[in-house]
Amino acid sequence: MNLSLDTILTNARELVSRLRRDDATADTAVNQAQYVQERILSMKQYGDDLAELNDISAHRPKTAILYNIQKENRLIKQLQRENEELKQLVTEHRSVLEKIMYKYRQDVQRLILMDKEESQAVNLFNASLAQDIQDKSSKIHEMATVMRRAIDIDDTNSASQEERIHALLLENRGLKEILAIHENIQRPKQISEVCVEPYCFYVNILVNFLHE
Repeated sequence: MNLSLDTILTNARELVSRLRRDDATADTAVNQAQYVQERILSMKQYGDDLAELNDISAHRPKTAILYNIQKENRLIKQLQRENEELKQLVTEHRSVLEKIMYKYRQDVQRLILMDKEESQAVNLFNASLAQDIQDKSSKIHEMATVMRRAIDIDDTNSASQEERIHALLLENRGLKEILAIHENIQRPKQISEVCVEPYCFYVNILVNFLHE
């Protein structure tokens, strides 16, 4: 099962906290073991000194000497048991610490792999995005070229249409003048006054021709 980045970071923080607590426990256990070891050495030295004193003071009662020796032996055995317990505690601590470090290394390795995969995915996305932008830019440029050509063609057609409209207006005006001549053929003077350039010359000729 894949772990998320937040989960791995949380596990890493917990592992660091546990490592700190375990280190403190290990330090305490080591200090206690050293203390017990020193006590044992002191008790052994005390036993040696006591034996030497017993040899020197042989006049003391043997029962008292034996009682003291037995008492010190019991204390030594107790300290030895505590020392064994502390050694076992240190061994367990090391085993737990190794498991924690193994789990921590696995999480870190998984995190590095996830980061690498994420970087590859980001690079692929950026490359795809750049290609998409380039394609859209090319399409926009192509559309702009087509629109520019359409505008040029439309401008050309508009100019041609304006010329045709102007010619039709002139033709219409001429036809109106000819119609007026036909309706007023008996009034040449009025027709001459109605005449508009550039058809006046032809109108006058037509009027004169009709009156001949």
